[in-house]
Amino acid sequence: MFRNREKEIKSIENVIAKASNKAKAILIYGRRRVGKSSLLDEIKRRCSKTFIYFTATKSRFEIISSRFAAAVAEETGEDFYRHINDMHALLMALRSTGKDYVIAIDEYQYMKEAYKDGNLDSIFQAEMEHLTGSFTFIFSGSYISEMKKMNDVSEPLYGRFQLSINLKPFDYLDSSAFYETLSPYEKIGFYAVFGGYPFALDYIEPEKGLRWNIENILLDTKGYVYTSLRYALLKEIFKIETAESILLVLGNGKARNSEIASSTSSSAASVSIEIRKLMEMEIVSSTFPINRHKDEKKTFYEISDNLLRFFYAYILPNENEIELRGPSTFYKRFIEPSLPDFIARRFEHIIPEYLRRLIRLGKADDILDIGTYWYDLPKEKKNGEFDCAIKKDSGYTIIECKYLKDKMPESLARSEAKKIEMIENLNVNEIGFACPNGFEFKKGRFLLIDGEDLYSIPRII
Repeated sequence: MFRNREKEIKSIENVIAKASNKAKAILIYGRRRVGKSSLLDEIKRRCSKTFIYFTATKSRFEIISSRFAAAVAEETGEDFYRHINDMHALLMALRSTGKDYVIAIDEYQYMKEAYKDGNLDSIFQAEMEHLTGSFTFIFSGSYISEMKKMNDVSEPLYGRFQLSINLKPFDYLDSSAFYETLSPYEKIGFYAVFGGYPFALDYIEPEKGLRWNIENILLDTKGYVYTSLRYALLKEIFKIETAESILLVLGNGKARNSEIASSTSSSAASVSIEIRKLMEMEIVSSTFPINRHKDEKKTFYEISDNLLRFFYAYILPNENEIELRGPSTFYKRFIEPSLPDFIARRFEHIIPEYLRRLIRLGKADDILDIGTYWYDLPKEKKNGEFDCAIKKDSGYTIIECKYLKDKMPESLARSEAKKIEMIENLNVNEIGFACPNGFEFKKGRFLLIDGEDLYSIPRII
């Protein structure tokens, strides 16, 4: 079932409907299995114009071109198009009909790779010069760095794209549409494990609980989600020499470059190169405390999506154990003891997502930046990081996240507040707490965010 993406759909439909003297183009890119093909399917379903949807595969260009011609024939109902393998002749034949066309090429990078000299963008640029606004081209692909490059000023199609969409996994709120009957506490658990990939979220049966869904969806080594993760989503990652070992280090947390190098027995320089590649693929992201933006020693790296985190924290390192013990026993022995901590760490990421939504809704205009906050206690020879810091003109709001089964007691809040107040030179004007099941005390001294706050804000922005 197609869910969300209404903002993207509206933007794409606006470009398709827009009057223009020349052919229009849309660029869509994003990781494998993030929902690009489903988005195009939905656009096609809603589109009143002739929508030619073609998915390229890794093959010789002659074969790809022949399949493209067959797709044109299929969508137009005119069989003679099958015999036109020349791109220029095919597009001119379509132009001569005087009709409106949307031509969507999914996994465009394969088509581009197969073309001689890889100069297919220049061919489309030349063709679009001769086509009117009745043509809209959609180029979609999962090689993120290659697709992004199409928008560079030095590239043939620069300036042609009326719209560029970097399609990302759903955030905590959009993901909850797949299990909206659950309590906020349960929703956080599902998001922490399944993340925001629609292909995995579609398989969830929320009424059966988190454990059942982990065992029957993620630990089923012959199931669709597991095999999609192992052999499709991670296919490009495995081309990077040390990617798997880096991601295993980052499984349930974050690490500095030096820590990754030490754990993988690699040089810091080689790790830096590999991480840069993973960041270009949007598999890994960098993070640093809000008060240490330029401090390389405080720059950490982490896996960008919860599902991949879970996969690298629990599944990939223990594939043989899953086969040996079976999903139920494996869950009890390898997942159950540490799952609350895993979810708690992911809960810390939900609060910034919530705050960014408030900003987009115009409800937090005074927020200048959001991140963690690094602190040092020289006398105690300790240091650490606060879960969430909000920077404002007036100072910092520090929010600590507590993933508790019950309501948070006031005694815990006061104890945590004392720790924050101990930090010297921290201009803190507000202390807050986030707890999915709420609080035993009312708002007053502290800013409080509960599960109802997180899940009651508008989903579409």
